[in-house]
Amino acid sequence: MSYVYLNGEFVKDDQAMISVFDQGFLYGDGIFESFRSVGDHLYQFSQHYQRLVQSAKALNYPVTCTQLDLENILLELRERNNLNNAYYRITITRGKGEIGFQRDFHNDLTRLVVGREFKGFKDEYYAKGIHLQVAQTRRNAPEAINPKIKSISNLNSLLGKLEAKAAGAFEVIMLNNKEHICEGSASNIFWVRDQWVFTPDASTGLLEGVTRATIMRLCEEQLNLRVISGEFKLQDLKFSDEVFITSTSLEVMPVVKVDDFTINQGAVGPIAKKLREELHRDMLSSIT
Repeated sequence: MSYVYLNGEFVKDDQAMISVFDQGFLYGDGIFESFRSVGDHLYQFSQHYQRLVQSAKALNYPVTCTQLDLENILLELRERNNLNNAYYRITITRGKGEIGFQRDFHNDLTRLVVGREFKGFKDEYYAKGIHLQVAQTRRNAPEAINPKIKSISNLNSLLGKLEAKAAGAFEVIMLNNKEHICEGSASNIFWVRDQWVFTPDASTGLLEGVTRATIMRLCEEQLNLRVISGEFKLQDLKFSDEVFITSTSLEVMPVVKVDDFTINQGAVGPIAKKLREELHRDMLSSIT
């Protein structure tokens, strides 16, 4: 039994209840952030909080909870659930409302915070690498849905994930409507060629992950590798020296196969390994 924070109270997870008329449930009218902690240190929480505020303002949600308020909630949740290295998710929806688009958009928000011990992925994935499938589903055009909103309305990514499952792949590469590489269903993508690191630009419609920004920084500061962002086609990636994907939970996951094309003769490249090590060092060094 563990606790969650729901609308101002810490309640046991099996007793936490949200209305069937919650606008997040009915319409996907909600936002979220997920992030990690090392001990009692909330890793890069400032960046996650700023993105949460950015998403909230885009949907005209009132921002009434300060960064310090949320930090206190998260740390109390850590104590109540006896967490060491935790994985947190903050979810905010427009709250209880009515059915239909003529409804009132000024409801009391639903605020949920969940914290669990971070377990990560199997070591063999990092040792042997994973397989990506190029999805037939295209990433939402930025002109249709602002990618700066981290929304719980995530059907586009779910369709990509279902394609990965059907193909027996770990994750997908999603292209945009211009056939440019965009991102995974829940990850950002990088590739290396001749000691240059490449990644899609925000203009492709991707969600600018906090881990993505960290990896770009570590490439240049710790590994002395230049990172180039831009609009790229699949062939730019397939003939690279190595490929990897990143996210809060994946960290730096090496890729050895894209569709039927083998990367680096199926061997995990050294840069993905080094970057994951540097990421762990960065997490630990941020405590002091």
